[in-house]
Amino acid sequence: MMPARVDLNLLLTLETLLDELNVTKAAAKLNSSQPAVSAQLVRLRRMFNDPLLIPGARGMTPTPRALELAPRLSALLDGFRAIVQPNEFDPATARGRVLIGTTDATQCRLAKWLGTLGRTAPGIQIGFVAATRMMAPDIEHYMAAGHLDIVITRRSAFPDRLHVRSLHEEQFVCVMRWDHPYQKKQLTAKALSAMQHVIVSPLGGDFDDATDEMLRHLGLSRSTVVSVTSFLVAERILRSTDFVAVFPASLARGLLSSLKSYPLPYALPKMELAMGWHVRTHLSPLHRWVREQIAEQLSGPWEEDGAPLAQVAW
Repeated sequence: MMPARVDLNLLLTLETLLDELNVTKAAAKLNSSQPAVSAQLVRLRRMFNDPLLIPGARGMTPTPRALELAPRLSALLDGFRAIVQPNEFDPATARGRVLIGTTDATQCRLAKWLGTLGRTAPGIQIGFVAATRMMAPDIEHYMAAGHLDIVITRRSAFPDRLHVRSLHEEQFVCVMRWDHPYQKKQLTAKALSAMQHVIVSPLGGDFDDATDEMLRHLGLSRSTVVSVTSFLVAERILRSTDFVAVFPASLARGLLSSLKSYPLPYALPKMELAMGWHVRTHLSPLHRWVREQIAEQLSGPWEEDGAPLAQVAW
């Protein structure tokens, strides 16, 4: 049975434990001691009549009851924080950590902003989390549990219950090394299908994507030799082989020193890039500031070197 009076400090401890999954780390984050947090966990287990967190070889594992509580608990505590915290947010004095799930292509676009954090927001840590196929079907759960704070990907990937903000529409181009044997002014679908390809599959393991679908409509097919999870790994492969790949145009623009690009010879739909987050962090001043910074960096084309959208060596 729940007590008539609830200690908000206990709820804050539970939120931190669910975030860190480690009593020692939670204690450090709360500026408390490990024995004190362990004692609070005992009280929490009695309060909810549930173990909540099960000790394991690598930290602690939340019970189903704890996972059910996590989003409601964070929403409740964020509401209290919004009441007591000042309206103004000062990144120079703020402290906190934000975990972002996205591709390395997007991380490259954020690189300049990330390089300023040590000066403008020294107490804020930004961490990037590798997306996996396990995360894809239940992204809301991972965000509710604190394993992710922000996800940046195609808009269609987000469930309806998340907050979503559109950033920009991404085009795609075909890239290859500058001294590639193909030196014509335009790239045809037949020529593209005859080349060997590297495919970038951020979740891993795909050998078929929208390019294959478009080629099939034209009665063509391609040979995909390598599938990697990283655009930058693909770029390293392309620099020393005759392989080609389909890249976001914004990333290709930033790699003109090593790769040339051609407009695709078919109408591949643009991808609407968006940023999603959970109700758990919706009211947090820190997270709102980070989201605004990301939107400023990603809302529009990447003009790092002022190069045109597609540049070809003739």
